[in-house]
Amino acid sequence: MWELIPVGQIELWKTPHQYIAYAHTTGLGALIFPFRSLWQTRIDGEGYPRITRIEVLERKHPKKKILYFYPREGKVIREKITPRKHLTETYAAPYPLYDELSGFWAAVTHPWHKPKETLLLRIFAGEKAHMVTVRALGYERIKTFQGWRRAFRIQADLPTASELIRHSRKAVLWLSPQGWPLAGEGKIPLGHLKVFLVKVLKGAHAPPPPKALLDRLEPVPD
Repeated sequence: MWELIPVGQIELWKTPHQYIAYAHTTGLGALIFPFRSLWQTRIDGEGYPRITRIEVLERKHPKKKILYFYPREGKVIREKITPRKHLTETYAAPYPLYDELSGFWAAVTHPWHKPKETLLLRIFAGEKAHMVTVRALGYERIKTFQGWRRAFRIQADLPTASELIRHSRKAVLWLSPQGWPLAGEGKIPLGHLKVFLVKVLKGAHAPPPPKALLDRLEPVPD
C-alpha cells in the first residue's frame, strides 16, 4: 500500500536451496507505474548467496542482472543485460556476504529476544558491500489479516537505495513469534510503502509467475 492505496503485491518463497521474491504493481499502481520484478537467489547450506538473478520489467523496459558470489576469491561478478547492452563487472568484496534477499531472510529468522538488540549484516547492493545494522525496537500490537497480533518490530537503515524494496532506504518489519513477517514498511521518495501479510502456504511450489521471466531477453552488441 502507498498512502493507504493498494498499489502492488509481493510473493515470497523459501526453500532449503533458494529464495524467490516476485513483486508487481496492481490497480492504480500498475496504471501509474507498471512494474514487475522476479528475484531469485540460490543459497548454500548456511543461507549465503551463490547466484542471484534479478529480472525487471519497468515501464515496458526489460532489464536483467546476475550476481555471482566467489567467497574464496573475495569477489562478486555482476552481469547487467538489457536489449542493447551486456556488461560484466568484477568487484572486490569481503565475506561472509549476503545479497538483499538472503539478508532479508537472515534478519527475519534471527532469534530476536529483546529490544535494543542489534544484528550486523554485510550486504552487497549497488556496486559494493555495505554494513547494515538491524535494530530491534520491541513488541507492538498491529492489525493483520488475522486481526490484531503482538509482533516484534525490527528496523534496518540502508546505506543505499534498495533494489528489493524499490528505492527505499529504510525498512521496518513486524515479526510474529514464529518469525513470519506480518507487516513491513519502506520509506520511498514519494512517501511510505506499507506491506501486509495476507496468506501463508506451506509446501507450496514456486513456479515462475506468468510473463515475469525475461529469458527471451537477448543482449545486442554495442
